[in-house]
Amino acid sequence: MISKISLIRQILIICLTSVSTITIVIAQSGKVDANGIAIAYESFGSNTNEAIILVQGTGATLLHYPVELCERLAADGFYVIRFDNRDIGLSTHLDSLGQPNWEAIVPFIGTCEPAPLPYTLLDMAKDVTGLMDALHIDKAHIVGASMGGAIAQLVAIHFPERVLSLISMASSSGNPALPKGDEKALIVMATPPPATSDSDTLAGYLVNIYKALGAVDDIEVLRERALNHIKNRAWDPQSVNRQVAAVVIGENCDRREQLAQIKIPTIVIHGDTDPLVTIESGKEVAATIPGAELCIIKGMGHDISLKFIDTIADSIVRIAMKSRSFRSGPASNDSCINLR
Repeated sequence: MISKISLIRQILIICLTSVSTITIVIAQSGKVDANGIAIAYESFGSNTNEAIILVQGTGATLLHYPVELCERLAADGFYVIRFDNRDIGLSTHLDSLGQPNWEAIVPFIGTCEPAPLPYTLLDMAKDVTGLMDALHIDKAHIVGASMGGAIAQLVAIHFPERVLSLISMASSSGNPALPKGDEKALIVMATPPPATSDSDTLAGYLVNIYKALGAVDDIEVLRERALNHIKNRAWDPQSVNRQVAAVVIGENCDRREQLAQIKIPTIVIHGDTDPLVTIESGKEVAATIPGAELCIIKGMGHDISLKFIDTIADSIVRIAMKSRSFRSGPASNDSCINLR
């Protein structure tokens, strides 16, 4: 008969063995000087691993890349960085640049001519490479959603030597002729926030935007994201206007000729119910970049909801693995259309 001491010893060994097989990913927060501004970021995983840089969209803080996605990618062996773009969250808010002069900007829409902007999407792409420099990252897998997708594309176009793979999500080629988004979603996006400092009221405003963009998370999850933005990431809707100006010009300047020159392993991820950037936009990006894969996720809108994290992570890891093969030989033309 096994003694109580022996039994306890066996239980402890089993527990310690189980704990040793669990990958624990702890986020590290920081702020660095890059491209003339301070950029707030969070990192997951070991900095000795290949890096994945997550670039967000207009008015979105780093919180819009769910921590669950970051932890999943880090557990798969990557060094994952999510960050606040300029003029959002805890990164520098460029109030000294003033508000956009829309009367002066509007005539430049669709012309690709230099417009009188506070800054451009290319400036924001340089923020990405500046962040990489500050974190001593030579090359990285660049993931971008919405405006972040356009920024990621520009990093791949202008700084291809810094990019291991390109993951363009819920974004377009900048082609002004592409179909526009759903009118109701556009109206919700264009509605200014209520003139109040009440967190609950502002959270309700943001939740309505998330839902209009196709978020499928529970209301409690969406409210937590909204309140975290308002309370902990320097809520400042006026600063976002400068991002909007950069998008209005940058996303109406056709990048197809430049995208066609990309020779980096690329995957385009798009939701089939995206109400803001239509699925035709994602298909065009994939068709333009040589050898790009297209992953259409059924039921996904213009939001990284928790339901889709595994599919998104699988797609990112897939192209990251493909980029390793690309560096040692030709890439395949496999497609993951309608990936579930």
